[in-house]
Amino acid sequence: MRNEERIPDGVTRLAGGYELEAAPMEPFAPVVMDFLSRLSDEIRAIPRREASEEMKALGFWLRRAHLLELRRAYGRENALGLGIVFHIAPANVPLLFAYSCAIGLLAGNACRVRVSGRRNTDCERLCSLIGELLSEEGFLFIRRRISILSYDRAFTDLTRQFSLECDARVIWGGDRTVEEIRAIPLRPQAMELAFPDRTSLCVMNPEALLALSDEALTNLAIRFYNDTYGMDQNACSCPKLVCWQTAEEARREHASKRFWDAVAEASKRYALSEIKVSQKYGALWERVGLDADIRQIRRWSNRLYVLELGAVSEGFSESRMQFGSFLEYHMKQNDEWTGAVSEKVQTLTFFGVERDCLLKTVREKRLRGIQRIVPVGQALFMDLTWDGKDLIACLSRTIG
Repeated sequence: MRNEERIPDGVTRLAGGYELEAAPMEPFAPVVMDFLSRLSDEIRAIPRREASEEMKALGFWLRRAHLLELRRAYGRENALGLGIVFHIAPANVPLLFAYSCAIGLLAGNACRVRVSGRRNTDCERLCSLIGELLSEEGFLFIRRRISILSYDRAFTDLTRQFSLECDARVIWGGDRTVEEIRAIPLRPQAMELAFPDRTSLCVMNPEALLALSDEALTNLAIRFYNDTYGMDQNACSCPKLVCWQTAEEARREHASKRFWDAVAEASKRYALSEIKVSQKYGALWERVGLDADIRQIRRWSNRLYVLELGAVSEGFSESRMQFGSFLEYHMKQNDEWTGAVSEKVQTLTFFGVERDCLLKTVREKRLRGIQRIVPVGQALFMDLTWDGKDLIACLSRTIG
């Protein structure tokens, strides 16, 4: 094919074309909704034993009923996309590229997506499904609006070319990645969204936890597991720190033990490789060396480490807590968790606490961090508002 002949050496086309149709469309265009909902159908047709939790979550997010909810909530008229959006996806959250691309399409744009060479089988399978759909006659138009590529990050000339071509650039990655990409210029009229390193925390009420039945506790532990282990705790919204509200000491300790025992049981399904164990153990002692105020370390086999802190500070965001490693703090005052919040803290999950009370605390204390407040189990739910940015509004323009 002619498009394939134009692909530079060192670039792998995973799905879609190479040359893009830059003319913008209206947000939530019917053909885009049709394509994404069909992709959802194809994902959900994968046998359950073959589909990862991340793939299942993506299929659920893309289903037509959810897309219609998003369109109803959008509420703007006389809008068009910007043109071409260049998405740079992270390696440590394998399917994030698909959410970013879908949102770019929903905003009315053509999307060029750079996927890391360290892609996993989920990424490969998803791109195969996208490619098969784009070969159907009804979606040939969409094929000219999607280009999913993989190339080494050292190919800066390509990133420069795609940056000068685009009308918006979306960067997902660590602080270093964002700094490197930001050094590559955009056209004067182009805009940029960057989502650098972030971390998250959780606030729990011990009395509410102790009131749970065994079945309800198991359910809560599974939701917490899905918030954290599913992404190896690599996603920005995965909690690293659990802060317990005040309670009588024996009750508080009982609640903590009951919770972590349940999480340890849920974690038995986690695929813990030797390299993960090695990195996790090294990070544990690195944390011990940096923080003299660790009261105790508890282990439930290699799948769960819990480090109890004697105090909280903004420094927790720098901890390499991965693969089932968590910090824990028993608060002396119920708003003490705010001492851990810096601009690097993104999501606050909660259980047994009123969301409005947490939101009120964020506002009254004028915290620099916290963009999302969601119940345990919803940390990884993608929304059209992310890091406090309305993504559809940012990636489209209103014609007044």
